[in-house]
Amino acid sequence: MLVAQISDIHAGPDSPSLLVFERAIDWLKAFRPDALVLTGDLVDDGWREGYRRIAQSLRSLDFPVCLLPGNGDDQSVMRGELAGIGSWAGTFIPMHFHAALTDVTLVGVDVTIAGQSYGDILPHLPWLGSTLADAATPVLVFMHQPPFEIGIEVLDQVGCRNGDALLELLKAVERPPLGILCGHVHRPVLSRTGSIVLQTCGSLCPPNPLLLGDRGDLPVLDASSFLVHEVGNDRLLSHIVSMRSLAEGG
Repeated sequence: MLVAQISDIHAGPDSPSLLVFERAIDWLKAFRPDALVLTGDLVDDGWREGYRRIAQSLRSLDFPVCLLPGNGDDQSVMRGELAGIGSWAGTFIPMHFHAALTDVTLVGVDVTIAGQSYGDILPHLPWLGSTLADAATPVLVFMHQPPFEIGIEVLDQVGCRNGDALLELLKAVERPPLGILCGHVHRPVLSRTGSIVLQTCGSLCPPNPLLLGDRGDLPVLDASSFLVHEVGNDRLLSHIVSMRSLAEGG
């Protein structure tokens, strides 16, 4: 099974990232994954037209799409404009999702908190535990804010809180997920706890710099990117797909 993950478009009227998203969608149409997951921060400042254009692109796909909000999304507008594309586990917030495909189960946990940049997994652990207990196939768990430190202090301050409680839950379940796959960081980061992969997806808006310790704020060399996850035989492989900048010829 191939599951694509796109995160952090941050579409706005004056931003080229929506065009980058549309190019990524065209690539995915040719590549044909089994599913696509968007892990939040689709649009900035509640820009309704941005959600409409994203919805139009997603409706052109002939494979399942799952959606999570990010801390920058307007959840009310997002629900309204992407109705019929995202299937959320409940009528109101939180905007969790649970999609049981043929060979993999996709679980999305909405850890966002209204008005805050950080998230919190703690209120959602009962729902996640119950959902994992019902899974009959290998599981991928998606979130917006990562529940682990990535070593960039300014981003760790706005990560997902109570990650230790999440890991305790995952140790107790019969089928722990193959990976916890997040956005929010605007660059790919890979970690691991036991057999569980912890990973962030790159962004379709400009990536963040690599601010490690007291090292300087060097120019960003990274391209915008997204991920393609390959699941088989209880193994997860993740491939980075880099997007050339629009200035390089589209």
